Order: sequence, then structure tokens, then C-alpha cells
Amino acid sequence: MACSMNFTPIEIAFWILFFLLVHCYLIFPVTLPFLSELFCRKNRKAKEEKTLPKVSILVSAYNEEAVIEKKILNFLEIDYPKELLEILIGDDGSADRTAEIVERYADKGICLVKAPQNAGKAAMLNRLQKLATGEILVFCDANTMLFPNVIRKLVTPFSDPKIGCVCGHLILTDKSGSPLGSGERSYWDLESEIKKFEGILDLLVGGNGALYAIRNELYTPLPVKKSVMDDFFITVKVLQKGSLCTFDPSAIGTEQTSKEGSGEYRRKVRIGRANFNYLFSYLPLLNPFHPLLAYLFVSHKLLRWLTPHIALVLLVLNGILLASMNPVYYVTMGLALIFILIAVTKISGSAYYFLLMNFAMFKGSLLSLTKEHGGGWKREARGDEEESSTVAKALPLVLAAALSIAALSPSRAEALTADASVGVVNSTEELLEFNFNVSGHFWYPVDQMVFVGIGLDYQRFGDVTLVPVMGSAYVRLPFGSVMMPAMTFDMGYAFGNDAQMIWRVGGGLDVKLGRYSSLLMLGGYENLRKNGDFVYLRCGLLLEL
Repeated sequence: MACSMNFTPIEIAFWILFFLLVHCYLIFPVTLPFLSELFCRKNRKAKEEKTLPKVSILVSAYNEEAVIEKKILNFLEIDYPKELLEILIGDDGSADRTAEIVERYADKGICLVKAPQNAGKAAMLNRLQKLATGEILVFCDANTMLFPNVIRKLVTPFSDPKIGCVCGHLILTDKSGSPLGSGERSYWDLESEIKKFEGILDLLVGGNGALYAIRNELYTPLPVKKSVMDDFFITVKVLQKGSLCTFDPSAIGTEQTSKEGSGEYRRKVRIGRANFNYLFSYLPLLNPFHPLLAYLFVSHKLLRWLTPHIALVLLVLNGILLASMNPVYYVTMGLALIFILIAVTKISGSAYYFLLMNFAMFKGSLLSLTKEHGGGWKREARGDEEESSTVAKALPLVLAAALSIAALSPSRAEALTADASVGVVNSTEELLEFNFNVSGHFWYPVDQMVFVGIGLDYQRFGDVTLVPVMGSAYVRLPFGSVMMPAMTFDMGYAFGNDAQMIWRVGGGLDVKLGRYSSLLMLGGYENLRKNGDFVYLRCGLLLEL
């Protein structure tokens, strides 16, 4: 007897997107070691040569007085012939004592390249590369401490003429003991394992800005009109020129994990924006004539960048599929909510870090659609550096409020934001049967564009009265300054004489009335588990107190 399974288009889309996430974070890392065994290069020619190449170390620094002297002393301990080692430190218009400290070591072979104003890391690296005389360029960050033998380790693979880039092994240490630091370290341990196996294939997709090296002749000038991930851009261009990129786990540098969540979050937003700024310039990696490289790029990078977008679509599709009464979709939604709860309460540092970084990636992708002002950049405190800011905007408190568990945290939001609106909600089967709707929210502002919080409604359908209580999200899209598009998402439970699950998704316009107030004009789709599908329209006022 034949058995057939009929899937709706929404179910097909749901399971395809679900598979992509499972592939990115489970299938790909688990199968990569076997892939590296099957396709590793058989005839590697790398060996330590008697004649060492000249090396130029390039460091772009901005307001690094807290670590720059320690960095210079670390450079002076490197085991490499001094006559073959050139150290160029670019001060990118720092407002602190960075340049003054570097100048003290001029007689030790440390060369200061000073920019009159902060033009950005990319502009400074372009400038340093033009001055560099080494065959090999080594890039590292000011806060990365190197093992003494690291340069010798990095240059050895270049004895193979096919190798154009070598990435070192960054080890993160966590002195903070925070969930963020723990999560960041766990993430980086996995990332290093992936890089190791991609290195076996000599197809490393993206270097690590903390420590990597390329042949000087393969350097591609970095674009400066918009922010760019210099390490990824430079190494991808090496691959696109036909050279290979590898990984040396014995070339070791160390860094402290992030000092505070808000700083790491801002840094990840900038990374997300930079990745999407030049996404189209990376798409040649999808060349079908180089299927292995295309597979690595999609699995390791592209799907990660798109994870927040895929996850949001999955949540919406899952909510729609709850109406099918299939228990599978109740299980998947329950698992998603449990994961979010574990993340925002910091039960798991890895889950917290994953959620925070994907939220930042999503915001960065939206910002990539807007115009950037200036090429400057800002460093974030890491490890045990002295704290430069007293601001502590904890994103997990925001998300906890959205799940109605803000009481778990002792901190308060810096500003209260609230809205109230009135309108109608109509069944899709009876569009002319208008039902009264009053809605309000208390929001926690992640920033001026993103809010999460708690929503409370009053709805009446004939003899049925419902009072939905929902976790909510509100996102202003970065288009325009006075009138901005907006997206909304609510999900929760409707109490009343016919209690049931409720979710809705919508959008509309956010019209600024003044510095702290907006007129909201919103509409969208609402689903009540028992009552079915509805559409709503409402108008209200948002106040940022």
C-alpha cells in the first residue's frame, strides 16, 4: 500500500530553512574532518628554508594606550632575525598617548606611521602596505600577544609557491568569568577547529585579523568608502587570484575575551555591517568550477551571516504552521522558546553569545543598506583593560523583558518607552465585521532602532473578550529620518472567556513628531489558535521617555 506525504509550500519552506541551519551548525562542522581527509592536498611542499624572507608586521592602532607598550615589548621578544623584520605601527589619529608611547621605541626598530586624523583601519592598512618592504606581510591587532616563534611558523608554509596566505591560531583567554566571555571562547574554539580543517584543504575561507600573513604581491587595496572586514576581504582576494590559504595551528597568538557585552555587541554590529557591505564582491567564491571552495564559503560564512534572517523567517513560518494542529510544530516552537529562555537568562554562556551575536549581525545587515558617515573606527575594551565607560546596557535584560522575566535581572533600562494605539481587527473570512482593538506596549530600547518588550491588548469578538499578553519586538528600518518603515512581531497568550495562543506580525510607518515621540500607523496579520486568521489596522502614539 503506497503511503504519500503531502506538504504545503509553507511546510516545504520551513523544512528547507531548518535544514540550512542544521547544516551550518551541525552537519558541516561534524563532516568537515572527513572532507579534509578526502580532499587534502597530497603534495605539499612547505618546509623551513635556510634563507628566510623579509617580513613586515603591520598594526593599525587607534586609542590603544592601554595595551600598545605591552604589544611593543612583545614584538621585541620575537625570535626572528632583526635585519629581516620590519615593524610598522600606524597611529590612526588617536586621541590618547598611543603615538607618544610608540615613538619611545624608535631606536628599537619600531616605526611609527602617524595619520593626522582618524580615517579608519582600512585606510591605515593601505598606507602601511605601501611603506612595507617585506616579501611577507603579517597583520595583527594591537591587543594580540604573540608567541616568540610565531613569525618563523607563519613564513614556513610560504616555501610552497601555491600558498598565498597563512592564518595563525588565536587562543582566547577569559578572565572575566562572564557568560559573554565563556560563550565567546567556546565559539572561538569551534571556529579554530573549522579553520584547522579548512587549512588542511588549503582553502581557508577568511583569515583572522588578530594574526595572519600574505605575500606582499597579493595584497589588494582595501575599499575605504564603506567599512570592510579587512582580514576577510584580503584573504578572499588571495583565493580569487588563484592562490591558496592555509592555517598553522602552531603559530599562536593570545587575546582576552570581551570586557563587556555592550562593547562586543557594538563590535559585532560593525562586523555584520562590513560583511554585508561587500557581500557581492565575495560571490565569485560560488564559482561552480571550484565546488569545494563554494561549499566551504556557503557552509562556513554565508549561512552564518544569514542565520538571523533565516531564524526570523522560521519563527514566522512556525507560528503560521501552529494553525495546522500538527504537534511537530508545537514541539519546534517550544524548543525555540526554550533556547531563547536559556540564552537570555545566561544559563548557557554559549547560547547567550549565539543569540547576542546573531541579533548584532541582523542589525548590521540592515545598517549596510544605509549611508555611512566617515571612515573612522572605535576600539572596544577587552579582557582586564581599564574600563573606559560606565555605560552598561545589558542586552539580555532587553530580551528577558520580552519574555516577561525582567525580574531575573537587577539592572534597569536607561529609558522607558511605551506606546498606545486603537484600531480594528477583522476576521479574514468577514472583512467587513469590524472588531474593536486597544493595544499597548512597554519597550526596552536596545538602541534608537530596535525595541523589545511586553505587549497588552484588549479585543472583543461578539461575545468573546480577550486580553492578550505578549512578548514583542519592534524594529525601525533605517530608511528616512522623519518617516521610517517599521516591523512588529508579537507572540503570547490571550486570556479571557475563550483563552488561547496568539501571534501576529505586521509593519507600517513610524512618523517622528519630535525628539521623543512618534505617530504609529500599523497593520498586519494576526492568528488566534481557536478563532482563526485576522487582519488588523491601528494608529497610536509612541513615547520615548
